[in-house]
Amino acid sequence: MSPADRLVPGAAGAETLVFELPNDIASIEGAVDHAVEHCVPAGLDRRRLLFNFRVGLTEAISNAMLYGSSGGSDTRVRVELTAVPGEVRVRVSDQGGGFDPEAVPDPRLPENLTLPDGRGVFVMRALMDEVRFNRRGNAVTLVLREPPGDGPTYRRLPKPVAETLEDFDTQPGLDVRAWEVVAGERVPVHGSGGGGSRTSVGHSFTVPLGTDRELEVEVAGDGPGSALAGILRASLERAGSLAREVDRSRNALAAALEANRTIREDIARERLTREMELAHDLQMKLLPPIPRVPGVEAAARVMPATSVGGDFYQVIQLSGGRVGVMIGDVSGHGFPAALIMALVMSAAAIYAEEGAAPAAVLEYVDRAIGDELESTEMYLSLCYCVLSPGTAEIAYSNAGHPHAFVVEAGGGARRLFATDPPMGIGAAPYGQSVADWRPGEDILLLFTDGLSDTLAHTGRNSGEDLVLQTVSARHRSRADEILDELFELCRRATPSIPSDDRTAVVLRTL
Repeated sequence: MSPADRLVPGAAGAETLVFELPNDIASIEGAVDHAVEHCVPAGLDRRRLLFNFRVGLTEAISNAMLYGSSGGSDTRVRVELTAVPGEVRVRVSDQGGGFDPEAVPDPRLPENLTLPDGRGVFVMRALMDEVRFNRRGNAVTLVLREPPGDGPTYRRLPKPVAETLEDFDTQPGLDVRAWEVVAGERVPVHGSGGGGSRTSVGHSFTVPLGTDRELEVEVAGDGPGSALAGILRASLERAGSLAREVDRSRNALAAALEANRTIREDIARERLTREMELAHDLQMKLLPPIPRVPGVEAAARVMPATSVGGDFYQVIQLSGGRVGVMIGDVSGHGFPAALIMALVMSAAAIYAEEGAAPAAVLEYVDRAIGDELESTEMYLSLCYCVLSPGTAEIAYSNAGHPHAFVVEAGGGARRLFATDPPMGIGAAPYGQSVADWRPGEDILLLFTDGLSDTLAHTGRNSGEDLVLQTVSARHRSRADEILDELFELCRRATPSIPSDDRTAVVLRTL
């Protein structure tokens, strides 16, 4: 329900939906859709709601805007709708001077065939079970009900045709009988059905009702009845034409609604694709370039599983020739993970550049994003290493990140084990550890499980083993060449585990 709507209590617990529309034809479609949604308590046949009610209400509102409001942009059309089991009742009123509905010409009569007026009122009466205007003529009430049980046989006919036959039932001198012919089957729908005595047939004709469907009519009577029979034929032909027009409108409406739904879906898909592309570009720009640090060779790469993801890295030039290396993996991927990723990168860079120890940096990050992790029920694995020139060790803090290694020149690999659980699961204070480091020999290798899972064949460990074997085999290659080899393996792989963001950092000191 929009802010302009209100529900008014009514009799027997029913509520009336009340809203007003500006004098703008473009507002009709959305208002009618909204009204149809409010008709659910009536339990009516959905096809009747989607066509009879929708078209009837559309005609009532458009007539109020075009004629009742005299085109004034500051006028309003008021809609009051009540839906109870078995019935929908809607009242449409305008601020105009009104009109006399009885003076509207009947478009079925021969003399009115070319007149432009009268079709809207006729369509409302043809589609709704009850159409009632107020005395002033500036408000109309439309009622749609659950169809009654078995009634007169002519109720199977299109409503305009059935009503025309009803209108002529009371005309003296006419004996009218009719049959509906559908795909060659002839069924009596009006009169005696062919039984009983009658005067000679003076007129017989057929009226097309649609594809493979027509009405056969016989009219008996002499004298004055002949003129009436001619009027009946013209009226039935006009009613049949209007019935076919209604059918075409129904089909056109269904096709238009389907086309509109498809177009909306295409537009939404295109907008989402574009937004994801823009988000991807923005995220890639958030990842800082690798700084040129004397005596350090490094390369890093991120490949999100979707347009945006939660993996990130940072290589930070610190004072005194030191270098900080960070990798993080936010649980999940997409926009929520990307948001956490951006917050972590911002918080970590601020504190790391001040030269804080790894454990202090992790504690600062935890304080900065802890509430966000808790509210989103996400967690973060994060490893931060600091290498100092002339020092044969690495200082690091590892909050639950499993893939952090020192790869040795001889082919061995030492894992930098976690000092703490992932952020969002554990709590400060954070621990810190050191690992042996041989400048010019060892390689610092940090990656996320998206990389190893992509390369896994017989289990998760097989992917990690293949990553370490590849780095060991290319140990003397440049850092960017090692990354090229790893991501080329991923490109050729057929993952057995659902894809996740893939990130890797390779660094050596000279």
